[in-house]
Amino acid sequence: MLRRISTARLIVTVFAVVAFIAAVTAVTALALDGNGPRPPARGLAAAIHDALAGGPVSGMSADITFTDRLIGSTSTGAGAGTGVGASSPLLTGASGRLWVSADGQARLELQSSRGDTEISLSRDAVTLYDVATNTLYEWALPTATASGATGASGSQPDQLPTVATIESALEKLMGTADLSGAEPTNIGGAPAYSVTISPKHPAGLLGEARLGWDAMHGMPLDVAIYASGDSTPVLELKVTSLSFGRVSPGAFAITPPASARVVRIAPPATPSAGSGSPGRIVEATGVAGVSAALPFTLDAPATLAGLSRGRVMLIGLNGQHAALALYGDGLGSIAVVELQAGSTQHPSGGIVGALGSLPRVQVNGVGASELATALGTAVEFTRDGIDYVVAGFVAPAAVEAVARGL
Repeated sequence: MLRRISTARLIVTVFAVVAFIAAVTAVTALALDGNGPRPPARGLAAAIHDALAGGPVSGMSADITFTDRLIGSTSTGAGAGTGVGASSPLLTGASGRLWVSADGQARLELQSSRGDTEISLSRDAVTLYDVATNTLYEWALPTATASGATGASGSQPDQLPTVATIESALEKLMGTADLSGAEPTNIGGAPAYSVTISPKHPAGLLGEARLGWDAMHGMPLDVAIYASGDSTPVLELKVTSLSFGRVSPGAFAITPPASARVVRIAPPATPSAGSGSPGRIVEATGVAGVSAALPFTLDAPATLAGLSRGRVMLIGLNGQHAALALYGDGLGSIAVVELQAGSTQHPSGGIVGALGSLPRVQVNGVGASELATALGTAVEFTRDGIDYVVAGFVAPAAVEAVARGL
């Protein structure tokens, strides 16, 4: 046939074949680099509504990348025998796999040459196994009450919100944050939308956040948090390829060796009013109300390091009463937590210190553990039988100044 075809038609045929091959190659390349098929342009509220209307999926399996630039050179976990290892993928970032079931189970596997980290989520527990330290952490989740599991009588908690309802919620959010539109994109080969959220008011070291979701089912496919002035995410979990379909129940099981050290973390317990009225929930706000409910003297001056005291609340930590006071405004505020010393039940003797070996600073002659990250700082110390935790999305100097004012 080629011998009989005219030269002109032969040239046209060759060009058509070459063009077809080039088109296939281009489409394949676009799919591989994340620029594959994209959904149509939609308003943010409409894009959210359409994703929710797509209905649930029977399951999802995905390859992922996890970025973690939060702690950097901080020697967290080094040699302390507590917390995850300093080379754990949770602290260094990694690639891995993600499985999600229709009933809400999930398992994340972060792969590392020095040992994987596996995280499993079910309705009643979160399990984390760190291979590098051969440690299994089990965190029991609070059990939903019968009244809390469903909405009020006659309500429909699972009813799909209308576009108008979503627009109203977005308008309220835009009072404190700027939202981009729903940007059509492709994540892991799936048509998706992405939105960027940035605070309108000073937020310390926090910059912006980005959320990407599957346009058909609303499954989150990309979550990233940025530090102020930094174009590279500090934390990001992103799907690089995915497939929808039922996932075998065995994919969610974590089976560490029998030699693994097991650390069980109880859910936060609601403190009662005292032995005279066991089980009764105590709610208190304000300096006077919180002080009356504490077994120790509250230290909450009107100002600290030039920041005015805001809300003061009673909270529960490990079944004990504790106080939370906020200084400053918005996301740039600094939180001060005070509780009876020894009630944190961590081998290291504290909440922040439970991460392992951390730099030490002096707070009015008392040694303190300091965790400084790209997004904020936490300082913990014990004085006169009281544990203090001072934290905020701010630089170390700001947190240390508040701590030294106590």
